[in-house]
Amino acid sequence: MTNEAYRGVVRGGMVVLLEADTPLTEGTEVLVTPVARTPGSAEAVLAAVATSPPVPVEWVDELEQLIAQGRRLPTRKNPFLDEPGSQEGP
Repeated sequence: MTNEAYRGVVRGGMVVLLEADTPLTEGTEVLVTPVARTPGSAEAVLAAVATSPPVPVEWVDELEQLIAQGRRLPTRKNPFLDEPGSQEGP
């Protein structure tokens, strides 16, 4: 037995190796250990989306209506201007 490691992903309930040229032959017994995902990585985000519960269409419609109702006209006033007596400064 070799101590080599091969990376793969689960697709359709089967482990698919990422490397095309592996010396593993049909029927080779393997030990599969999941790799910890890095929080916020593209892989982690896709996994979270894939396992999230389905959202009813009615909820999406309601959310879009609430967003439309809450929209405000843009203002030309700069909200970040320094105010006299402010504790913040350059």
